[in-house]
Amino acid sequence: MDIRSISSSAALRVAAIVFGLLIALRFLWLAHAIFIVTFLGILLGLAVSRAADALERVRIPRSVGAPLVIGVGVALIVTFGVTLAPSLRAQVGQLATELPKLVDQAERWVQQGGLRAELGKELRGSFRFLFPLVSSVFGAIGGIVLVLFIAMYIAAEPGLYREGILHLVPHERRERAREVVQTLGVTLRQWLVARLIAMVVIGVITGTALALLKIKGAIALGVLAGLLEFVPYFGPIASAIPAIGVALIDSPEKALSVAIFYFVMQQLEGNLLTPLLLEKRLDIPPVLTIVAVAALGVVFGVIGMLIAEPLLAAVLVTTKMLYVVDVVGDEVQVGT
Repeated sequence: MDIRSISSSAALRVAAIVFGLLIALRFLWLAHAIFIVTFLGILLGLAVSRAADALERVRIPRSVGAPLVIGVGVALIVTFGVTLAPSLRAQVGQLATELPKLVDQAERWVQQGGLRAELGKELRGSFRFLFPLVSSVFGAIGGIVLVLFIAMYIAAEPGLYREGILHLVPHERRERAREVVQTLGVTLRQWLVARLIAMVVIGVITGTALALLKIKGAIALGVLAGLLEFVPYFGPIASAIPAIGVALIDSPEKALSVAIFYFVMQQLEGNLLTPLLLEKRLDIPPVLTIVAVAALGVVFGVIGMLIAEPLLAAVLVTTKMLYVVDVVGDEVQVGT
């Protein structure tokens, strides 16, 4: 087609779409934190919505059930934290004492002098990259509160937001869009529930095993392993490093035992626990997960790593249903 045959109105529409897309991407980049927090709130809201469904069946309205579920959940977490606070405080103090010794040993083993200062600089830079949220406690608290409120409102009135999205779709495609939205909800809910269960199981087993191996700060390291289990692949590796380091201070044999334990645990988690929890419904290729977690981690930091896998799952479900099935015509299994 001759480019000169394109009307000026069509060219203006194309230009407007391109500029609109660029402005939207720029806005998304500047306000990415609020979008990430919103996505986390939606994830939690989908899980709370299932509990609110159960309460609604026993005649507890959703407007009461959703805040009740979130309130009970927060109370349980606070109670758990208060119960373990003395032990955690003492064990975190132990780790704070032992880990600098490990860094000093590593620096001495590498080289004395200028390289030592450079190594220390790189270690501090890595810490800031891995844990940037630590520098903003109030921001983190505000983000958590926002996530809880978003989850509460979504769980209280899920139909309102679902229908609002469907109103943007033409009538002839609305039924298919409804199927996609429902499948996305089920998929993301399954992912979150499976990940939360895995966090608890991994945390308890890790803390117990490290205590049996007489590793200092076993409970604190178990809690850390459970929390980092939320980030696939990279989280377990990050949780193993301080545990192996603390064990290495005592003896190389103990460090080897801890390393073997973490390796076996991750093999069981990846090949047994997670597939069992998800019943193989969430089919995400491992390479795509690793790339997505790494890419969002580099761009947005730790908070980007938190949403990488569920965001990838949502993209894959949408692509399979709307492109692979509807456009290409291939038959693929999507969702339950």
